[in-house]
Amino acid sequence: MADRQLYTNEAAFAKADDIKTALATSKVRLIDAALLPAPTAFTTRDELIAAECTFDGYTAGGYSITAFTGPANTAGGGATLTGPVVNAAYGPAGAPPVTNSVGGWWLDDASAPTPKVRLMGIFDPPRPMGSVGDFITMVVQIVEGRNPTPTSV
Repeated sequence: MADRQLYTNEAAFAKADDIKTALATSKVRLIDAALLPAPTAFTTRDELIAAECTFDGYTAGGYSITAFTGPANTAGGGATLTGPVVNAAYGPAGAPPVTNSVGGWWLDDASAPTPKVRLMGIFDPPRPMGSVGDFITMVVQIVEGRNPTPTSV
């Protein structure tokens, strides 16, 4: 048997509560797939901002998330926080119309003076935003303290 470490559910809930407080006034922002097709764990906030969507109808600077619910039990252990529903819709075309292929999203916290990226998500395949009727509905969930399959430490 290999050495391993585990989160307790008590620790997962405590950390999830801390995260929930830090994200009380967070924002979800959308990434243009054409500008940044493959975000990684090393992608910077500046790169994300440079790749932020600008399609007609997009809320510049992202969509406010004012409250996460939870923490709640996660199947297999850990704690889940759930954000409110975010609806992004393509708006009436400007002149000329601005479209994007949405490759994903990121979640900014409210750190001052500069927010920190807390989480990113990738859409596979990217979602089109270029015609009236194009729409993305999403809910950000954060799973904290879930134990991975046992591995050596």
